[in-house]
Amino acid sequence: MKKTIKKCILCFVLITFVFILCSCEKKSAAMKNDYFVLVNKYSQLPDYWEDNLELVDAKNAWDEDIKVEKKAYKQFVKLKKEVDKALKEYNTTIELDSVYRSVKAQQELWDDWSNDPEKGIDYVKKFVAVPGFSEHHTGLAIDICLKKDGELIYDNDKMIEEREIFSIIHSKLSKYGFILRYLENREDSTGYTYEPWHFRYIGDKKVSKKIMEENITYEEYLNSIDDLTSNLEACKYKIENMLSDKIINYMYKDKVKNVRYNIKKIYTYKDSDIDDSIKSLKIDKNDVAFEVEYQMEPADESYIKDLTVTSGIYDKKIGWITDINLVGILRYNEKNNKYILDHLGTYW
Repeated sequence: MKKTIKKCILCFVLITFVFILCSCEKKSAAMKNDYFVLVNKYSQLPDYWEDNLELVDAKNAWDEDIKVEKKAYKQFVKLKKEVDKALKEYNTTIELDSVYRSVKAQQELWDDWSNDPEKGIDYVKKFVAVPGFSEHHTGLAIDICLKKDGELIYDNDKMIEEREIFSIIHSKLSKYGFILRYLENREDSTGYTYEPWHFRYIGDKKVSKKIMEENITYEEYLNSIDDLTSNLEACKYKIENMLSDKIINYMYKDKVKNVRYNIKKIYTYKDSDIDDSIKSLKIDKNDVAFEVEYQMEPADESYIKDLTVTSGIYDKKIGWITDINLVGILRYNEKNNKYILDHLGTYW
């Protein structure tokens, strides 16, 4: 009897240990996936991101206090050590410039400058990232400057002139899980002009190597992934592209000149916490359903009345229609291995 009880206790302990181990592995996998997060002019930082962000203190080139995502900073230190050694003959080192900026800080900057009579809202919309849509919110984006012959080079145009030096720097990035985020002549893909100083940590060295060797943008990499259930950021990017095409070309045509998104939730057939309205869409094995909030900028003020019929609210100050919500599904077609946008409609 005692032996039986001991065996039962042993089995219970073993099962508990395996359960905890599996839970930790799932948690680690989820944290790793976060490093693939997509944030650009059209894709918003996830609502939960800053609450889960682990930051460490650092110093920039001017000895100012800054913060960087913990793992990204650890890898940057290693990158800097190798790069500085490679640039020794140029009497040059790389130094941190701009890194993490909170959404709150970005909002304060936006408000201050938009209320400044010398700047105003038009200036802000042109030169300041919309709060929530800056990659620097992730803590994974790192802007560097150069220290050459004891002098700091931080002017954008002057840094762009240092092509030979940046070529050496870029060749080292993927080894530490970084990519060059904004490539030359690729504004159509990234939404930004060439920034040789702006690096992005994605964590996966194989992926970063692929991106750097093939000279593709991060958006192009995400767009190349076929199985959307295996990569939620690729899924998010595909949803946004399809929605843009559907909204602009079919629903609003030339009435809209810009659309940006906040994907609230993505569901696959494996998820157990699916809302009843999502369940009605009947998600198959390779399908993905989603809830999204989007905003749009009218091409002309004469269209505002027509566009707000969709339940959006027009913000006079920024000139955008906000708080428009949709639910939909990307339906997988096995015959041509492609997704189509299906069951697109308003929600909550």
